[in-house]
Amino acid sequence: MNAMTKKGTLLMLAMLTLVMSIFVPLNKASAATTYNNTTKATLSASIESTGCLSASLYVMGIKGKTTSIDVSLYVEKRILGVFWSRIDIGCTNNIWHDSTTNYYYTHIFSHNLNSTGTYRVTVTYTVSGTGGSSDVITLTDTVTY
Repeated sequence: MNAMTKKGTLLMLAMLTLVMSIFVPLNKASAATTYNNTTKATLSASIESTGCLSASLYVMGIKGKTTSIDVSLYVEKRILGVFWSRIDIGCTNNIWHDSTTNYYYTHIFSHNLNSTGTYRVTVTYTVSGTGGSSDVITLTDTVTY
């Protein structure tokens, strides 16, 4: 093969690879985030008409591997439509903490809001265990009151 044919073949292979990567979807197993000690972690926030903010927290570890779950949560309010300001939730540094030595965790955090607006709840789960280094999972959910 001459040099032009080799370059053309390599160019065609590169283009074919690019096209295949765009149009061939990944299966769920290859696209999913993998953790060492966790199978699932969720956060779902809502606000009742009375102004009570609720955040439903859920982590499922791996039985026999997960040894502890630490939870940190804070709430912010949108200011001027652009900035986020942490609100007073009655905890040190306005960060709520909880933990368990169970392999799963479920809790509903609640706080009465003082004013209407858009709020963002951020939770960080640190899931430790024998599966490897701790999983640090941060999730956010935004709700309007």
